[in-house]
Amino acid sequence: MVKVGSLPQEQRLVLAALSGVAGRYGSGADRNVPRAEAIAAVHEVTRDPRLLGIQAGVAMADPTGVSGPTVELLEASGADMQVAAEHAVEVRQRFEQQGLRYDRT
Repeated sequence: MVKVGSLPQEQRLVLAALSGVAGRYGSGADRNVPRAEAIAAVHEVTRDPRLLGIQAGVAMADPTGVSGPTVELLEASGADMQVAAEHAVEVRQRFEQQGLRYDRT
């Protein structure tokens, strides 16, 4: 289980930066740049497979289902997808506890 709040502040800051970069290149304004450029942008933030996996898990838990390209980018960047899958379950559980419904599975 990953408790992001218990990670060192430096890693939490990396995750915050990674969220922005991965989102921008995965499904945001820079989604159409060449894949190598997008991966390079992610690697400027981190190459840590665990942190990449945590962020992929957040994207996998997206209740709107639009973050698939972000997950794919993080996976291509070296995300630990086992960490991603486990973290996605945790994020979904937290969302559901807050009353968010998932209509997709």
